[in-house]
Amino acid sequence: MTEYLSTHLDQYLGFMLKKQREDALAFLGDLAESKKFTLIQLFQILAKAQQEIGSLWAKGAITVADEHYATEVTQEAVDTLASKLRGFHREKTGSALLANFVEGEYHTVGLKMFAELLKDDGWEVELFSAPLHVVSLFKYLESAGKRFDLICCSVTMEFNLEDLKSILKILRTNIHTKDTMVLVGSQLFLDKRFIDLMIDEKTNTPLADFLAKNFDDGMEFVRKVGKR
Repeated sequence: MTEYLSTHLDQYLGFMLKKQREDALAFLGDLAESKKFTLIQLFQILAKAQQEIGSLWAKGAITVADEHYATEVTQEAVDTLASKLRGFHREKTGSALLANFVEGEYHTVGLKMFAELLKDDGWEVELFSAPLHVVSLFKYLESAGKRFDLICCSVTMEFNLEDLKSILKILRTNIHTKDTMVLVGSQLFLDKRFIDLMIDEKTNTPLADFLAKNFDDGMEFVRKVGKR
């Protein structure tokens, strides 16, 4: 993040910590209306703010209620910014399913932001923020006769990686999803150890088509591959 964006991050974070919801949303609205920022840049501010809030909670500097308050404000901000800045696309890029497949993975604001970025790029998106069991997904795909060009999921907690691996193995072998591109997003992938975990030990093949460390990373990938 640039020093310029960091300044805006500090201001937004200050509003959040003081419980000044309206000021926080108005501040972001002003940034959007200035036309100086792209949607992805503003989402970077929100994502970094959420990380800072999480770190403060881990240190005991704020309460769980404080963290939940910040998350609620950020979720509202995502909707507001997306409505202000989303472009119009006559041609659809492809269809994408974004889902929280891991039970116990409650940090899904990043997934919501990535859904909005895909929409802004012309993707037709279906988002499931609440935990979605893969069996339920397969039943849904079968009953609706649907196929997606892209499946995206995310993980924030290291202890959820093994569950995610099991789910990815199922996605890779089921008739409804085995030919679908799979993208997994997580800041954990800044550490190569966690990238190396995302391999099927039996076949020595990647469990996902791409592991995104951040929004820029993920959008660069989907723009390269486009609709297959």
